[in-house]
Amino acid sequence: MNRKGMCLMSLGILIFVTDLHGQVPQPRVDNTEQRLEAERRINAERELRMRNMREFDTTMKPLTKPRLSVPASPTIDKETSERIQLARRVDPADHARYSRFLEADKTGLFKLFPDYDCVTENVVRTDGACANFIMASSSFSFRTGGYIHPLYHDLGFDQGVILNNAFFAQGIFVSLGDVPIEDVTPSRDALKFINDLQTATDPAAAKKAAARFRSGVEFGGYAYSDHIKPAENTTYALRSVAYDVANSLPMISEQTSSSEIRFHTLALDKRADVTVVFRIVRVGADGSLTIVWKELDRKEAPKIKFGKGEKFIDFR
Repeated sequence: MNRKGMCLMSLGILIFVTDLHGQVPQPRVDNTEQRLEAERRINAERELRMRNMREFDTTMKPLTKPRLSVPASPTIDKETSERIQLARRVDPADHARYSRFLEADKTGLFKLFPDYDCVTENVVRTDGACANFIMASSSFSFRTGGYIHPLYHDLGFDQGVILNNAFFAQGIFVSLGDVPIEDVTPSRDALKFINDLQTATDPAAAKKAAARFRSGVEFGGYAYSDHIKPAENTTYALRSVAYDVANSLPMISEQTSSSEIRFHTLALDKRADVTVVFRIVRVGADGSLTIVWKELDRKEAPKIKFGKGEKFIDFR
């Protein structure tokens, strides 16, 4: 790859790996000493990522054209970082309630915070609803088990709505009502529709499906959609299909569009087709949601093939 290609690929790394949202997920620990050690490790890894981001940015600035530049994430100081980590801590009562459940593989417990469009490029708003905004905590990936950049989420929490509208992905939610998460299995009636759903193989089919689930689908007495209004003590199932590209992407050059660069960054994400069940166990006074979850199924990421001469653009 030539110098410009390497430079622009570094931009992709910046978008995904070193973004503030790509922070290490909180590990499950049982005592204070282990928790403090885990937090020190998390902060050290975050600082390393931020340092790498600054180094990449310094290297790329003289090499890239303005139209291909990607705005850097806002810098956070130690005080803000500590506030984020503190806000993310799950109530001990909630952890104790699900302690046995969390001993199983592919389970987790975390807090998701609402996004009110408080971060735009290099500006972080602190007025109105943004006064208590918790940065980098409004998007979560079940595929990686941690917070993630909004482009690659399985769960996004925006303006009081949980959604799945990530880049080159399709999410389908269904409410199971107030049922214990421990009792949900892949054979449950409400999951049959999403389990049987065939994934798209071309952009036109994917676009049609995205429009369908944006409007909502009724089947067998259940409602399926790419967004839900979260409710406390309610259990949901989600199938999140993070597509990959069947084509070989063209090499990055001066003519490469920002959309094409975004497709290159998919190689840095953990693409997969996952089905999970999650339950909202608490709605906090700050608007946060405490969510317990388990993975029910995981398949290899399906691929969409673009036709000859067809532009590489998202299907939404």
